[in-house]
Amino acid sequence: MIKKIIFVFLLIQLMFFSSKRVLGQENIADSSILMPAIKLGYSAGFPQLDLKERMGFTSIINSRFEIKFRSQWIVGAHYNFMFGRSIKDSGMIKELLTSSGGIINSNGEFGTYEMLQRGHHAGVYIGRLFPYFSPNLNSGIVATIGAGIFTHKINFNNISGDLVQLNGEYKKGYDRYTAGFSLTEFIGYQYLSNNRLLNFYGGIELTQAFTKIRRGYQVDYSLDDPRFGERKDFLISIQIGWILPLYRRPPKEFYY
Repeated sequence: MIKKIIFVFLLIQLMFFSSKRVLGQENIADSSILMPAIKLGYSAGFPQLDLKERMGFTSIINSRFEIKFRSQWIVGAHYNFMFGRSIKDSGMIKELLTSSGGIINSNGEFGTYEMLQRGHHAGVYIGRLFPYFSPNLNSGIVATIGAGIFTHKINFNNISGDLVQLNGEYKKGYDRYTAGFSLTEFIGYQYLSNNRLLNFYGGIELTQAFTKIRRGYQVDYSLDDPRFGERKDFLISIQIGWILPLYRRPPKEFYY
């Protein structure tokens, strides 16, 4: 499903990169224009509900491609990569740990590993720009709602490479791979300067993901364990980023 959403994301970009109308000459200072844009940013993520029990603070790299129409309506697609080091659920490796807290490798020594957050969030959204507190009609308050696919897991980085239990197919029994449908709401502000030298956005995004573990087996769960059931993985994130607007300025006029 994520691959399909990413395909649509790339297809939308291709369509608009090839459109002469979109890349035509526009004057951002004078009017609301048809404007595709690429947005790249960073989010500080704060897990809520079930997600909070599995992981702590989450870093997120945001990428968006969106189109703002002259009517101020917005459509777009996004892909977010989530990562971090704060893991709260370590029950899956409890049976592997010695009394000193290490895991024995294939050489009979302590192996080196780390547990990391990994996640992906892809989707589409629609919204509107309200040009308040802005230098032009293409800047202002932005509000969007969207839907997509939200996935996350615990990634075991087998640093020493000799922990057989955490290699290949074996580690799937430990990783808590979880996925499901998501809803998102965003409210923030975007600024596009008249001279194109300063373009940025920021805001707060709320994510409600309705997920479940997608592995048929976890080493520390029984087959009928209720933890295989439905989850509510909610996330609050504070975003800030850079905007690359895809339009051309009109030529300057000279009078003699």
